[in-house]
Amino acid sequence: GYGLSSFTTGPLILFFIPYFLLASITSGVMAPAGLFVPTFLSGAALGRLIGHWLNTLFPGYVADSGTYALIGAAAILGGVARMTIAGCVIVLEACGNLTYLLPLMLTFAVARYAGNAINEPMYDMQIHLKEMPFLEGSLHSLGLLNYQPISKIMATGVVTLNEIEKVKRVMEVLSTTSHNGFPVVGRDGRLRGLILRKTLCGLLKYKAYSTPISATKNADGGIPLAQAATFFFDTLEKHYPNYPDVRAIKLIDKEMNFWLDMRAHMDPSPPTLNEATSLRRGYNLFRTMGFRHLVVVDGNLFVVGIITRSDMNEHRLEHFWHSEKEQMQKEMTIDTLPTAIAYEVKQNVLPEFRSRRSGSVASNTTADTIETDIDLEILINDLEVSDSPNLKLRKKIAS
Repeated sequence: GYGLSSFTTGPLILFFIPYFLLASITSGVMAPAGLFVPTFLSGAALGRLIGHWLNTLFPGYVADSGTYALIGAAAILGGVARMTIAGCVIVLEACGNLTYLLPLMLTFAVARYAGNAINEPMYDMQIHLKEMPFLEGSLHSLGLLNYQPISKIMATGVVTLNEIEKVKRVMEVLSTTSHNGFPVVGRDGRLRGLILRKTLCGLLKYKAYSTPISATKNADGGIPLAQAATFFFDTLEKHYPNYPDVRAIKLIDKEMNFWLDMRAHMDPSPPTLNEATSLRRGYNLFRTMGFRHLVVVDGNLFVVGIITRSDMNEHRLEHFWHSEKEQMQKEMTIDTLPTAIAYEVKQNVLPEFRSRRSGSVASNTTADTIETDIDLEILINDLEVSDSPNLKLRKKIAS
């Protein structure tokens, strides 16, 4: 038979409609509901319902209802998840019949392109609704925004830390902000590195402080500090993903006056961008290198801003473009550069360099070193005037 009595119209409709609606409602909630199995089952019910109707109207002229159930499951799965090759392989392995290869391929292809013409895939919708920092393969054209400097969207007023910072200051920063990374600057204000929040919390939890050696300050006003306790990277990472929380760290007043030496625990070469870098280049760096933070600096390596992966989300950029498009078009002017000044460059700077080098060597080295440098100078002169430098070099070394 054609399975006319196995599943009638009533049970199939009663199963398909509530199951499909419940799967649509529960998708994306914090529960292990999933979408793969619900779409697969609801598609199978819909396909079997259509197959049942066709077998009832045209008995003996159409395929059995089970075949329609298989094609229906593939159609709903391909339309919701936009799966093509993977979905075809999964369904083909489930039925174990290569006869259905061509119909399944056509079904998945039609479902995918029909869905793309209507809306975004379900999983892409979930990413956008949850504002996950997922970046597409390439940035879509957003008019002039693609060529605007990164300073247009960067976060200013960056919270920075010094290389040697007081525990009290670190606790205040961690307690009053939710940032995941902090640029580290030197005494001159220039960027020295980047330290993560989890690292700072680990240093505080394990009390890796530096204490003053004595109350006497150096000539420049600095306070000599004793070396802090050794804090290894594995000590922090063994708590993954439950890193120390600043709210669970309790310190006494005496510890607040100690110091944290961040030089051994920060990233001394963090990824940086110049403030004049275009948005498209910044997007490509985030997309290809997988960065989470990018510190924005000026030409003198002073920190002027910071940008995170969430800031480069395409929906945020599109919203920013639509809100600031008119203002950007008004500001689209060519800046006047300062007057160019040319300097003549000396063609032969080697004699002057030798004289300066010889004077420096004579005032800072021993007599043996001076003699060695003079021999090297003679050897260089011989190589320059010789027609055969390699031969002259061999003769000089042999002598």
